[in-house]
Amino acid sequence: MCEEQSIVETQGTHKEIQPLEEAFDYVLAVALESGPRYEAFIENFAEGFQTTTLDMYRWLLHPILSTTILQLEKGLNYRKIREALENVHPEGSNLNPGNVTQALYSVPALQAKKNIKPFVLDYDKSNKLLSVVDRGFLIWLSTQDRPELLNRLNLPC
Repeated sequence: MCEEQSIVETQGTHKEIQPLEEAFDYVLAVALESGPRYEAFIENFAEGFQTTTLDMYRWLLHPILSTTILQLEKGLNYRKIREALENVHPEGSNLNPGNVTQALYSVPALQAKKNIKPFVLDYDKSNKLLSVVDRGFLIWLSTQDRPELLNRLNLPC
């Protein structure tokens, strides 16, 4: 909006501008611009460190991609993640909680290894909370067809 109004620096006085488009159109434009970065994040995160039987990092994306933006803004606690995974993971209730915990603890290390900058997710061990730390991801995600994202990852809707 500011660029359209030729505002390219902080103004000395309050200046009211008239948007040329609806706010959602601006959000959509930013989301489209950021799309390749977040799509690469999802692909790289889903691959994990290596191919494993449990495929935990791909499955960790399920609760993230299936949760409301409002809930993602608050963060996902360990219990909610574990319950969600038990409902959809092939191991079901036999899924070892230690595998979930280990994958969550390694979220920052995986993003570092995959050279994802800035990080999109972080896990707070002391509060057992997975948070989206890149707010742009939430904006992008709000414009996406989530069932299609899950489908691309071979995850149930």
